Amino acid sequence: MKNTMLDIETFGTSPGSVIRSIGAATFELTGEIGKTFYVNVDKQSCLAAGLVVDPKTEQWWAEQSASAQKAFLVDPQPLKIALEQFSSWFFAQQAPIIWSQGANFDPPLLEAAYRALGKETPWKFYNVRDTRTVYDVFGFDTRDLVRTRVHHSALDDTIHQVALVAAAIGKGREPRPAKAKYEGIFD
Repeated sequence: MKNTMLDIETFGTSPGSVIRSIGAATFELTGEIGKTFYVNVDKQSCLAAGLVVDPKTEQWWAEQSASAQKAFLVDPQPLKIALEQFSSWFFAQQAPIIWSQGANFDPPLLEAAYRALGKETPWKFYNVRDTRTVYDVFGFDTRDLVRTRVHHSALDDTIHQVALVAAAIGKGREPRPAKAKYEGIFD
């Protein structure tokens, strides 16, 4: 397997936000899941590293399911340890292509956490892939795949995202050019 799906949960939506958890899984584009990774991250260690909490995101979390919130209480690790564990797992998998649900969220926020500790990101920038591009190219509506896992659990989100990518590719439809959602915005 050469692909890794990544999902993180955070206390903000911009680089420099506190990381709550990191989930990842190696996978094939057929949807086959390989090895998985999950770690909760200690909030205080993130704050000590200079990461910040966005009050609106913190409020949003307070409104999420008890299942999603409860998951963060299990064995949270200091940020340094969590990132070392993820890097070690990532390198051991030899699955260098890193996917996420939007290339402008999970990788940049996790990269900022690595930078805050003076550490290098384990993936190469040119290996980042975006699931939403696949959905658009194949005309796939993600609502067509029933969600059976916990929303906003980094590992459950990761596994669901693998299933979505596989379903989009599995449609067998010829790829089509991306279409702007707002026609005429550049006129």
